[in-house]
Amino acid sequence: MSSMKKMLGVAAAAVVALGACSSTKSSTSGTGSSGTGSSASSSSSGGTQAPGGTTTGITPTEIHVGSINYKSFFGDATVGAQARIKRENDAGGVNGRKIVLDQVIDDGQDSTQDLNAAKTLVEQAKVFALVPVMTANLSSADYLEQHKVPFFGWSIEPRWCNKQYAFGMNGNDCDPSTTPETSDFAATEKALFPDGQAQGKTIGQIAEDNNSARVALESFVASWEHNGAKVVIQDTSMPTPPAVVGDYTPFAEKLLTSNGGKPPDLIQMVMSVSDTLGLYKKLVSLGYKGVVQDFTLYDPRLAASTKGLATNIQFAPYESASSVPAVQRMVTDLKAADPNVILSQPAAAGYWSMDLFIAMLKKTGPNLTRESFMQTANGNFTWNYGAVGGALGGVGQVEFPKNHSGGALPCQSFVTSTGSAFAVTIPLTCNGLIPNPLYKK
Repeated sequence: MSSMKKMLGVAAAAVVALGACSSTKSSTSGTGSSGTGSSASSSSSGGTQAPGGTTTGITPTEIHVGSINYKSFFGDATVGAQARIKRENDAGGVNGRKIVLDQVIDDGQDSTQDLNAAKTLVEQAKVFALVPVMTANLSSADYLEQHKVPFFGWSIEPRWCNKQYAFGMNGNDCDPSTTPETSDFAATEKALFPDGQAQGKTIGQIAEDNNSARVALESFVASWEHNGAKVVIQDTSMPTPPAVVGDYTPFAEKLLTSNGGKPPDLIQMVMSVSDTLGLYKKLVSLGYKGVVQDFTLYDPRLAASTKGLATNIQFAPYESASSVPAVQRMVTDLKAADPNVILSQPAAAGYWSMDLFIAMLKKTGPNLTRESFMQTANGNFTWNYGAVGGALGGVGQVEFPKNHSGGALPCQSFVTSTGSAFAVTIPLTCNGLIPNPLYKK
């Protein structure tokens, strides 16, 4: 499931670049709940070692955290995190301590900037933890592990794998060749077909020319074949951004003749925002009537351009709020923090990452140190945001330390654009697992 998860994370977050978030790569931006910047964290957090354990970033009344965030893609994550903080702080904080997000550093998704950002937060701001962490280039993962600093976020690359201080809200991403099983996602996705069956259907796949996309397509094939479908084309020839595709016609025509000269029943696209949108428009203009599925374009700013497109997401969609109390709670919190908030995937990822952190803080209790926190976090800790009884909440369940070495049981939902909004086509559903053909012992 790791390759699918990586593509979901990077591609879905990229929609932010089309909308309200700035693409500037400034080094820091103060976002403290109490109006403080990085200097407040280092001066107010006290000593780093107490007789009972490490208390860096902890005062009798506050818990100081920092964030690394590739702003161009994941800028909305800060709004999500602050919304969850606001609800907790308004209720008195966690065991009497308010959470303060002192500093958000934009790493530009650059290795050097990312490591420098971590060092700034750990050595200068002296934060207790990093939350949320939202980048596809987490070069600081080893540094954070070595310095025993817990970090939380959307794990979308394998450097999270097997890190005991890393807590992905969907579990930790690992190299797909290291996991003996993979997601049987097609058992859920087959509901997109009018008859609800994958048996006998033909699938066309297209991705950009990069290793992550190629591995993702290979992992999808196993599930399609397991459910009786046939993949008739795997095209990974589309140039990867920042390269620009001038004409999507050749790619569309290749797909539309891939099934013995005819179109396949479903076209699956694993691409960036611009290429997904460009190819989808071309397929529509050429009269394609089958199912088109992507991982990218679930964003209210794009609904008008994607009518009929089915998008795979890893969370319960915002449109399920009326039937999923956990999602309604999140929407209420987001709008309370920012009435003009864009209900995007990064906003949800930031919110749920902070909720996971808060859940661990609560279970740790008032005698908070790094050591007591980690004992709780890696002590068979289970989290499922807003789950009631046997029903799912906003995301699938994660368990630590188990999910340090791989993602949780993979869950997904699908939304389809109506041309003005999104409709829930398939509610959040957790998939079964099948043998992984990419697994290398």
